[in-house]
Amino acid sequence: MDKETVAQMISQDRTEWSLLTAVLDAHPDEILHESQAPPWTSRDVYAHLARWLVQSNKDMEAYCAGRGVSPPVGDADEVNSRWQQEDSILSLTEARKRACEAFDRRLAIIASIPIDRWDKELERIAHYDGAEHLAAHRRYISVT
Repeated sequence: MDKETVAQMISQDRTEWSLLTAVLDAHPDEILHESQAPPWTSRDVYAHLARWLVQSNKDMEAYCAGRGVSPPVGDADEVNSRWQQEDSILSLTEARKRACEAFDRRLAIIASIPIDRWDKELERIAHYDGAEHLAAHRRYISVT
């Protein structure tokens, strides 16, 4: 990775974040997903993003500090379902705040990593909850 590639990653993340949050904020109380998918609202998506961003943020920081990272998730659908149930007590405002804070933290972590620290594993961790994850959530949304 070089400075330009890191800047591009941050730019792509910001773009996808803006596109996704615009849709979430435009449909705060609606079921967003198709009928075959779990009936998530904007609150659920924000809470989901916050959970995954916090985990990948911790993993990026741990990896850069030479500590171990989280083990691979076995069944992501099961984890998502459990977290959705746990986070159902949050308001949309609380879930959005958590997600925005975690996203801002993500960008700060990525920007702070020295270029010589980037390797394939750190790139994998950084990309896991970046632009592609955010874009995937936009694709799941059936309301417009």
